[in-house]
Amino acid sequence: MLITYTLQHLAVDGICGAALAAYAVREEFLEPIIFYFALYNLLAFGLQAAAGFFLDKHEKFLRAAFVVSLVALGLGIFSAPEIFAQVIFLGVGNCLFHVTAGSIVLRSFKTYKELGLFVSSGAIGLALGLNQLVDAKIFLVIYFALTCYILTNFKPENLPSPEIFSGQKNSGKSFFAAVSCAILLLSCVIMRGFGGGGTSAEFVMLFPIIFAAGKILGGVCCDKLGWQNTILLIFVAGFSSLQFEGLVPLAVLTLTFNMTMPLTLRLLHFCNPRCPGLMFGLAAGCLLPGAFFKENFTVAVQAMVVIQFLILFVAWKIFSRKNLAVEAA
Repeated sequence: MLITYTLQHLAVDGICGAALAAYAVREEFLEPIIFYFALYNLLAFGLQAAAGFFLDKHEKFLRAAFVVSLVALGLGIFSAPEIFAQVIFLGVGNCLFHVTAGSIVLRSFKTYKELGLFVSSGAIGLALGLNQLVDAKIFLVIYFALTCYILTNFKPENLPSPEIFSGQKNSGKSFFAAVSCAILLLSCVIMRGFGGGGTSAEFVMLFPIIFAAGKILGGVCCDKLGWQNTILLIFVAGFSSLQFEGLVPLAVLTLTFNMTMPLTLRLLHFCNPRCPGLMFGLAAGCLLPGAFFKENFTVAVQAMVVIQFLILFVAWKIFSRKNLAVEAA
């Protein structure tokens, strides 16, 4: 099922990217493009925490959320040229898929590599869509077929209990530690939102592939080396890349920023194992500052690398001392 969710992720982001790109090439003015892309991002990422919290409390609606997502994305394609309605449908459809599949993957696996694989495909699908290399209707057919397969085989009652992720019983101190860790990890997600991108006018698919590779590599390294050693590897590789100029060092730096994604998602789940949808949605929402304020962000990249490392290091120390989750140790 993991491969199915991963391919769904590619298709969903591809649908949204292709549909928005089709609108953008028709629009004569830049201001409406900026507005509607911003509105889409607000809906797709900003609503995930609320949607995830609802689905955490009402697991019986998980299957229905896939159906609503499919219908909304379909309407998002075929509602053009009514761009406002199109953006609403695309944003809601994207939101519901991400938080539904994301919470299921968090619940279904206890390690990191599965999360890395699941989140990796979105960048590929988005790039294929935005560059109009694949039509939105083709992505929709793929998503329809995969969703039918999910609806046939998935039963919410068969999901593992959230208890398998819990460590020691909650106390006042461990609750405070969990909240502190969650704030630190969400801060790291914000940093990644500002620093995890790259540009290449010559090779439009180069950096999306690097995004995907970084997320997969981050998950594998966490499982093989432990997440404590992975944060050190990320820091050393990222800081070393800053000592050079050119496309390769930029690619390495982008790779390292994206390596933190499966790590932060899994550790956020450990902070509140009973609410995987909420924690996944909070992480998604923390990418919004990077989407809206990147041009006004003045912190040097060197400082971002150091700050990211310090945030993760402090989170590790809190996890180690309070044993927030057995699996995180």
